[in-house]
Amino acid sequence: MDSEIQKWINKIEHIKLPRWEELPDIELYSEQVIHYVNQHLGYIFIDHEDIKDSFVTPSMINNYVKHKIMTPPIKKKYKRSHIAFIITITILKQVGSLNDVQKGIIHLTSVYGKVDAYNTFIDFLEQSLVSAVSELKGKPNITYYSKPVSIDLLPLKTATIAFSSIMLSSYLFSKLDIKNT
Repeated sequence: MDSEIQKWINKIEHIKLPRWEELPDIELYSEQVIHYVNQHLGYIFIDHEDIKDSFVTPSMINNYVKHKIMTPPIKKKYKRSHIAFIITITILKQVGSLNDVQKGIIHLTSVYGKVDAYNTFIDFLEQSLVSAVSELKGKPNITYYSKPVSIDLLPLKTATIAFSSIMLSSYLFSKLDIKNT
């Protein structure tokens, strides 16, 4: 295994993404939000030449507000709920359209509330990443995949599995050595 994937495995084996109560409870400016989100999400994206250093940009956040996926900041300051939305959207847009992401967020927050929906998302994301690492290490652990969830949570569970699969398959495809015939 090369050093890039080994670094990712080590990060995922010790993953602890912020839960709602661990998100900053003070209002942040755009640059601070971007730094915070990129810092935390940098642990779950596999580093290789196709992945950029910045997963969130000011234009992305403006786009989320413009499309009404999240509420606009108040006086250019972002609250805890904005940060949770930005983290969630950044991950989910890797596996679905912004329209699908918006529908999913609206549904889950209406059923579970912002706090429980976000914390459940983070739990699912961590479990799917750990399961992907187990697969990569040749010791598959199907516990997460086989654990039943309600129909309300199934889109979230499958999206986090898809995200982990995309991260891993993108990396693995980048390492294939194809010879022209």
